[in-house]
Amino acid sequence: MKHETAPAPAIIAGLTIEQLLNAWETTEFLTISPETAITRGWIMDELEKRNPSAFNAWLDSESPEDSALRRYFTEN
Repeated sequence: MKHETAPAPAIIAGLTIEQLLNAWETTEFLTISPETAITRGWIMDELEKRNPSAFNAWLDSESPEDSALRRYFTEN
């Protein structure tokens, strides 16, 4: 029996906001590579889809630091 895995974007789409933010923060410590950039892009796409206002507020901030992303998604 062949075991198939879901494509990464589908897995990312199934994560909670908390899990997405944890994954985002984890990528800060990965070696810079094309794979890391692609993964970060998938995470950002999903976060933007879930809460475009929070994502755009972070992106439009004066200095959108990676570590500040969580604050935009958890503040009311």
